[in-house]
Amino acid sequence: MSESATETKSKILESAKKEFLEKGFMNASLRTIASNAGVTTGAMYRHFKDKDALFCALVDDAIAVTTKTVMLADVMNHQDLDNVVSEKHFEEEEKQTNDLLNYIFDNYDAFTLLLTKSAGSTHEHFQEEICDLYTKNCAQTFNWMFQNKIATKKIDKMTVHFIASTVINAFVEIITHKMSKKAAFQYIENIEEYTRYGMIHMMGIPCEHHE
Repeated sequence: MSESATETKSKILESAKKEFLEKGFMNASLRTIASNAGVTTGAMYRHFKDKDALFCALVDDAIAVTTKTVMLADVMNHQDLDNVVSEKHFEEEEKQTNDLLNYIFDNYDAFTLLLTKSAGSTHEHFQEEICDLYTKNCAQTFNWMFQNKIATKKIDKMTVHFIASTVINAFVEIITHKMSKKAAFQYIENIEEYTRYGMIHMMGIPCEHHE
């Protein structure tokens, strides 16, 4: 009995992941991927049109989850809040962050591919793109807070970029430094506290945080 198309596709993806992790997108061999999956290159092409399609299949879910989390920083997710700098809101943000961290460690290989092995693929600029999106969302939300007198000071564009890129780079370093899950959670908690209360101070918002 021949194996199902789903089983074949799964074997190809597993083989591709191993090859990409070992050699990176540019140097990965489709011939090797097919051979290690136990299929012909023709059979592989019936499932994936090219090497880029294979890579995308391995990382697209990770991109979608990351993008969805970053979009939580936009104005739409803050307009209906009673207080955008309340402990309740901060706790919700921490939950969202922890959900993303858990997802990253559950899908560690996908993020390793995205952040360290993607040169030459469709997603080689993922880090810059997600940083730009986060910067844009933060800038719009901070401007909205200033316009609605939640903040008394306006933060300049480059400072917003620094705050946003600091947060994104912190997540990237979890992968590039191969941090343990426990260390990563503490690290991100520290970074969030550093950026959050620095931002609140710069915006002229009274801070009443107590441990």
